[in-house]
Amino acid sequence: MCYFRIMGSSLVHKGINYTVGLNYVGEGCTRDIWRTELVEQELRVIRDELHCTAVNVYGTEVPRLVEAATIALSLGLDVWLQPRLYDVDAAETLDHLADAARAAERLRARHPERVVLNVGCEYSLYTDGIIPGEDAAAKGLPLGSPRWWPVLPLFNQRLNFLLANAAAVARANFTGPLTYGAGLWEQVDWTLFDIVGSNYYRHEHNEANYRQGLRRLHRHGKPVAVLEFGCGGYRGAEKDGPRAQRLVTWDASAHTSVRESAPPRDEAAQARYLADLIELYAAEGVFAAFAFEFIQPASPHSPDPRLDLDRAGYTLVKVHAEDAELPYSSGHWEPKAAFHEVAKRYRAL
Repeated sequence: MCYFRIMGSSLVHKGINYTVGLNYVGEGCTRDIWRTELVEQELRVIRDELHCTAVNVYGTEVPRLVEAATIALSLGLDVWLQPRLYDVDAAETLDHLADAARAAERLRARHPERVVLNVGCEYSLYTDGIIPGEDAAAKGLPLGSPRWWPVLPLFNQRLNFLLANAAAVARANFTGPLTYGAGLWEQVDWTLFDIVGSNYYRHEHNEANYRQGLRRLHRHGKPVAVLEFGCGGYRGAEKDGPRAQRLVTWDASAHTSVRESAPPRDEAAQARYLADLIELYAAEGVFAAFAFEFIQPASPHSPDPRLDLDRAGYTLVKVHAEDAELPYSSGHWEPKAAFHEVAKRYRAL
């Protein structure tokens, strides 16, 4: 598929995000269980039941990225490949990107015009040296504080310096199209990339102007991709958008639980949110859209509301913990209301 001859088409890529696991410093991988047969089963469902035409395969370990991408391509899905590291410096980020770019080029050579390299996700939060803070959570605090807003241009200047280096590293190793997953607060120099990419979550603070903001992404004269969109599965989640993790609390032993004050589970809220946005993207000429996300074994569902981490996640399917009767390792998962709604919308396009 040629990405640029059909630039004016709407939702050429009906997609979803698919994680191969994220390696957090000192915390291990978010996807401990990794088996080829599970990956292939899930990607077949993405193609056959969700009616996706593309996946954004993201995560830390390059061999896993390659394995998942290879399976997806063999199934006829187009692949957008995104390496992610968290809480590391620019040099490590660029070295990791170079490895991923070389791998993506080998995939592109075997599958011309079916691979896009998505160089990274929200560097200002996840790479050291742009916004002050020891980790992504600390770096996010200034974004909500008016006293920091006057220095946002400085943060964006630092971001674009890193992005210029990232684009150069990527192009030295990969000859296909490039994009980047920009956060809502990031002002990216899109001359560096072939596709404008935004993690364009809708929430209560941008809801009134969401459509206008989407239209502004087209001013660069390039295809527009919404690389992440989604919300949690609880009452009022559509107002929170990307802030669903506020429901979760961590104690000193890294144990996670859902706050007692958290709103009740409401899968219909998530389904309505995703349906509305898919309809909007199709109407507004968005080139590619990737719902966030298919599966996340690190956030299992539980009938105990205090342990229902899935409620605070963004997935279209729910899994159960390893001590449950049907754990994820058995290959068992269950579609949520959002799964059926996305499938219906994608199938109709």
